Amino acid sequence: MATDTESLEESNMERHATRFWMATLLMTSLAGAGIAQTPPPVEPPVTTPKATPASDTGGYDIKLRELEERVVDLKEKVFKSKTRLMLLREQLLHNAIAEAGAVIIHENDMGVSFTLEQVLYTLDGDRIFFQDNRDGSLDDQKSIPIFNGILPSGDHILGVEMTFRGDGTLFSYIDGYQFKVRSTHSFVAAKGRILRIRAIGFERGGMTTRLDQKPFVRFETQVYKYSRENQRKASSGSLSDAEEDDGSLSVED
Repeated sequence: MATDTESLEESNMERHATRFWMATLLMTSLAGAGIAQTPPPVEPPVTTPKATPASDTGGYDIKLRELEERVVDLKEKVFKSKTRLMLLREQLLHNAIAEAGAVIIHENDMGVSFTLEQVLYTLDGDRIFFQDNRDGSLDDQKSIPIFNGILPSGDHILGVEMTFRGDGTLFSYIDGYQFKVRSTHSFVAAKGRILRIRAIGFERGGMTTRLDQKPFVRFETQVYKYSRENQRKASSGSLSDAEEDDGSLSVED
């Protein structure tokens, strides 16, 4: 009887053990299947940006600011230079208008009986032109520019001395004689005006006038406005084409 009881207990224990191992095996299989079906999440790689050294960034910013400051400084200098040029231009133009211009021209209107040998011009006592005829250069020059420039406003004196030699082609008795003519002309240089003075050597009188009294000098004066156009014409010798300001004046001294 005791032996049957022990056999029954051993049989129950074996059944329980078998069930326990089957349950354990089932759970292990299910857990393995779950792990196989659901792979663990893969974390994305973390990229760490390369940090720029603080010292390099700061140096770049400093250079950039220095460059900007230089550009601003250059702009200011250019602006100041333009301003100075404009002021200088206005000042020069104002000074030019505030001065008086003068153009002095020598003209030879003598006849064939007189040959110009020498000419001398002075302005306020200072020699401004001299030429002789040793090389024959005066023979073909009927008009000679003497002066073209700026004069202080006010009174001035123009002095002229012309030396002629008698030509005996028509009157043999005057051949080789010298005739010297001196004359002065007073004029006023006005601000904002160009004065054109022509000193003309000519023969005065008629058939009854003695030959030694024929050589003479007369002065003709024209006044023009001081302008760029008239300055250009004065430089090119065409001021006579400009419109006169106060008319012309003919004087014999």
